[in-house]
Amino acid sequence: MLALPKPPEATAKSREEKRFSRADKDKNGRIEREEILGSRRKAFAKLDTNGNGTLSFEEWAVKSIEKFGVADKDRSGWLTSAEFATTAPPPPKKKRCSC
Repeated sequence: MLALPKPPEATAKSREEKRFSRADKDKNGRIEREEILGSRRKAFAKLDTNGNGTLSFEEWAVKSIEKFGVADKDRSGWLTSAEFATTAPPPPKKKRCSC
């Protein structure tokens, strides 16, 4: 019986190669300034509710006050450690295997 050739193994990308690949939006092998700033521009635009290109304290504070209000379950005006823990960002989603 003939032995089948061993299939080639996929090379594992290093963590840094994966990070670079995510940042290189147009996949041209280099990261340009707008590729780095793009996600930050989107986040800024969401906070800039009047669209004037500047972020006032009030625009920033609205999001913080809402987050605090949701976390302050007992409406005490301060957060316990358990309440504060609810303000942590969610853990990153694990990608499913696309096998």
